[in-house]
Amino acid sequence: MTNSLSGTTSSRYVTRTPEILQGEPIIADTQVTVRDIVVFWKSGIKPEDIPEKLIQLVTAAQVFDAISFYLDNQQEINERIIWYEAHPLLNVSPLLRCNPLLNEVVEYTESYRNLRTTML
Repeated sequence: MTNSLSGTTSSRYVTRTPEILQGEPIIADTQVTVRDIVVFWKSGIKPEDIPEKLIQLVTAAQVFDAISFYLDNQQEINERIIWYEAHPLLNVSPLLRCNPLLNEVVEYTESYRNLRTTML
């Protein structure tokens, strides 16, 4: 495993870069976080079924590697899970985060929130 601040690979499929999701561990070349996978796993979904839940954005091998990474870094990942549970508006679904139309969705959501705020 390499230094997390260096932006290099942490395991075969898990990587982190300060510029991507503030350095949160992700599956390489995706924006699916280790946290996303762990939340599915802890909810009772079998690791081999998680790729289907994520519309094949990741492979079973990547899921197992993420779980292995989690088992070696439980405190960090659990703290992230707790933080995002406390801030649900910032907890963006991996399916939305990986959506190529994300910028349009974010702009629409912000416009909607602003409109609602002015109406209240």
